[in-house]
Amino acid sequence: MTLLQMEPDVTLHFCKTPTNTSPSRMLKLTNGSTGNVAFKVKTTAPKSYLVRPSSGTLRPRESTEVQIILQPPGDGRVDHRFLVQAVQVASSVAVSREQWAEFSKESIQEQRLSVVLEERESETAGGKANESYGSSAAAEAVGRAAGGSSMEAPADLQVKYDELVQYTLMLEKQKKKLEADIDNLQMAKGSSSADSGGYKTIHVILVAL
Repeated sequence: MTLLQMEPDVTLHFCKTPTNTSPSRMLKLTNGSTGNVAFKVKTTAPKSYLVRPSSGTLRPRESTEVQIILQPPGDGRVDHRFLVQAVQVASSVAVSREQWAEFSKESIQEQRLSVVLEERESETAGGKANESYGSSAAAEAVGRAAGGSSMEAPADLQVKYDELVQYTLMLEKQKKKLEADIDNLQMAKGSSSADSGGYKTIHVILVAL
């Protein structure tokens, strides 16, 4: 029995354009079993994708959506793949990395997804060749009657979406920078403590002399 149902279940399709260099896809996971199921999403190109959440636990019949964002500029390869692992667990709490390492290979179900990356030079492919002048004129008239809102709404949504993606990427970069700063401070603090201890030892020896 398959523990997780995936949508899509074969291929993840990403489309890059000049105005959207970080396209994203949603991967829907559904627990089709009668017990709790822990999942983990892996990729052969971890530096090329932002996966949120990359792991979790689903109750019976529960679903979740995993957002997968392609990171610019990418490594230029087109043979990326994703691996979704699932295992039955007793509790609905999150499973740690150490617990995942303890699961036997026989108990873990795996499903693979291939990646298709499409690059377009523009947002739209242009009008169809068989469209008549009358239908085009009618569409323009509707757009003018609505004050242009019907034509501008998709563009506005795309701009807001791109801004949200860029903001997410900025937060990730700031998080990594803060983690690096914390590590540097801890290292500096450790070396400072060691120097201070050495000074006290030398000072005591000199006083004794």
